[in-house]
Amino acid sequence: MQFSVATVSLKSMSPYSQSRQHDEPEFENEAKDVYEKRSWLSKAHLSEKGTLVIPAVSMHQALTEAAKYSKRQIPGQGKATWTAKFKSGITIMQNIDTGITKDQIPFIDVRCDSQGNTGAMAGRRVLRRFPQVAEWAGKFDIWILDPIITAEILREMLDIAGLFIGIGRWRPSMSGGLNGRFTVADFKWQDNRKLQVAA
Repeated sequence: MQFSVATVSLKSMSPYSQSRQHDEPEFENEAKDVYEKRSWLSKAHLSEKGTLVIPAVSMHQALTEAAKYSKRQIPGQGKATWTAKFKSGITIMQNIDTGITKDQIPFIDVRCDSQGNTGAMAGRRVLRRFPQVAEWAGKFDIWILDPIITAEILREMLDIAGLFIGIGRWRPSMSGGLNGRFTVADFKWQDNRKLQVAA
C-alpha cells in the first residue's frame, strides 16, 4: 500500500495535563483527597520505559477537530469539508514520547465538582490532583492514507490544532481551557502518492 508520511516535531505553547482513567484501588475508609494525593501519577500515560507519552488517538482527534473547526471545503467536492478525510484518511501508529520521565512529572491540585460537572457549587467541590508538565515536546509520524490530503493541508490542520484545539486535560476545545496548545517546530513530508497517468 502506498501512503505518504509526515514527520512532525511539536513544541509546547502551554502546559500539558493528563487525566487518564485508572483502576488504582482505594484503601478501606480512605478519604478522597488522600486517595488523590496517593494515586495521581496513575492518571499519566506512561510508556513501558516510564516516560510521559501523548496518546496517538489524542493527536488524531485533535487533527480531526481542527478540520471541523476550519470549515474549509475540499476543492472540487462541493460543500464537503476535510473532517471525514482526517477522521479516516490519516493514522498515527505510535504514542508520542515526550522523553519526560515519571519522576520529573509535577502535579497540580484542582478543586473540581465531585461528579465531574462544570460550574458546580463550591460545596460539591473536591480536591483532585493531576499530572501536569509546564514544557514538553515530541516527534512522531503521520501516515497519510488518502492521497487527497496534501502537505499544505496537513500542515494547516496541525497549526489549527495547536492554536485552537489542543490536547489533554483542560484543553481549549473541550472546556475552554488553556492547556495543551503547541506549535510545529519541524515538518518533513515524504510524498509517496502515485502520479495520475493521462489517458
